[in-house]
Amino acid sequence: MKKLFLLAIGVMFYSVASAQNETDSIANGNQEVKINLAMSVVGIPEISYEYFLEDNTSVGLSIGAALDTPEDLSLRFIGTAYYRLFFGKKPNAGFFIEGNAAVVHYRDIYDEYYYTYYEDGDYSYIRYEVDDESTNFGLGAAVGFKLMTRNNYVGEIYAGAGRLFGDSHDIEVFPRVGVSIGKRF
Repeated sequence: MKKLFLLAIGVMFYSVASAQNETDSIANGNQEVKINLAMSVVGIPEISYEYFLEDNTSVGLSIGAALDTPEDLSLRFIGTAYYRLFFGKKPNAGFFIEGNAAVVHYRDIYDEYYYTYYEDGDYSYIRYEVDDESTNFGLGAAVGFKLMTRNNYVGEIYAGAGRLFGDSHDIEVFPRVGVSIGKRF
């Protein structure tokens, strides 16, 4: 999982570096790279790339992966593509709403019980702990606010959630929360 996360970071930085050759992208300042501090504190560092389509709309991609394997952390990887609509006075800043789609890989630990019933009315059971890993697709929404400084540093805060589709025993939602900082170029 670490190799996949590092590969995704490398591809993201390569695309940013190759995009610097396009003078229109730099002159317009229509790209951002950010790191999500809130998810990093939880143990799933997340990096985002955002591209602005117009003065009030953008598309982006966020990739986060758990770097260690704590027993109580079920979310292992999340890749989220999103579309944002901004309502601020500055271009692509201020209040926004977001629609997103995510691919989520998680570790699901749950108990299964097998009962044996006897003729005298008594019973016994065996408990099995099941450690299952699954990857599912989901759709969600979020709301947030983005601030921008004069020298193109950005900060944003957002919150939302999404619904996962597919087989799962306990986990049916994915989080979309963040306190991010980054740079617009």
